[in-house]
Amino acid sequence: MFKVISGTPNKKWFPVNMVSSASTLYVGQLTQFPIADNGLAPLAAATGAADTSGKQVIHSVVTGTNDLSPTFDATYGQYITAVDTLALQGARKQFGAEGMFVKGDPQALVEVDLITAETEIQANVGGSATVKTTAPTLLTVTTGSATGAGFTSNATQFTPVAQLCTVYCRTGANAGIYRISLGTSTTVFTFTTLWPKAIAVGDTFVAVPYRLGMCYANINTTSGALGLWLNGTALDATNSFIINVLKMDLSEAGKETINFRFHSVHFDLTRA
Repeated sequence: MFKVISGTPNKKWFPVNMVSSASTLYVGQLTQFPIADNGLAPLAAATGAADTSGKQVIHSVVTGTNDLSPTFDATYGQYITAVDTLALQGARKQFGAEGMFVKGDPQALVEVDLITAETEIQANVGGSATVKTTAPTLLTVTTGSATGAGFTSNATQFTPVAQLCTVYCRTGANAGIYRISLGTSTTVFTFTTLWPKAIAVGDTFVAVPYRLGMCYANINTTSGALGLWLNGTALDATNSFIINVLKMDLSEAGKETINFRFHSVHFDLTRA
């Protein structure tokens, strides 16, 4: 899931898109507001470098809905789906939203945290493009290094690019330490800045396709549940968002997160 850490002054209410299709929005989901639609829709995975083919303009993160009795999905959490007809709107039970919306307006609405290029966001990192419960692969060392220069292990969940991925030590003499990887192999990891202690057989690590500062990222591609986590299998400049990573926490399996900002290009309305 995504959540705003800082940089958004207040929350706003927006309708859920009903034009191109009846959108379903989840709490914690990234959104866009397509020019041809009448409400918020899920942000899709980037296509083209800096999403120059998709040309999506990032809008917000969903923080709540106006359902009086919230609906939940066992995997993805609380959600709301747009409705259009008089009968369907009349059948809804909602509480009054704020801002420009009349208290009795029965359309599907979401409360959001707006996103700009200055907004710091925290996101979960998944080890699958489509399955939310898959964590980044735990790497167990089969060949270590007395000098801390690198190690060999089982394969990580992505193909590294030199200096664009980060490795974290879970167990062993280097536990708790991060290093940026020099290698491009899924099983052989080397480093420009060596680990401060020897790496032994059986030590465990985890790797993600990000590093502090500017790098590439993409989101999950799950049908019906887009924009809910970062796709930790993708390190592809050809299809990516550009992000500025500020912090990582890879200490706990299934709870890996990074804090980042989106590059300003993703808020350019002339792209839409």
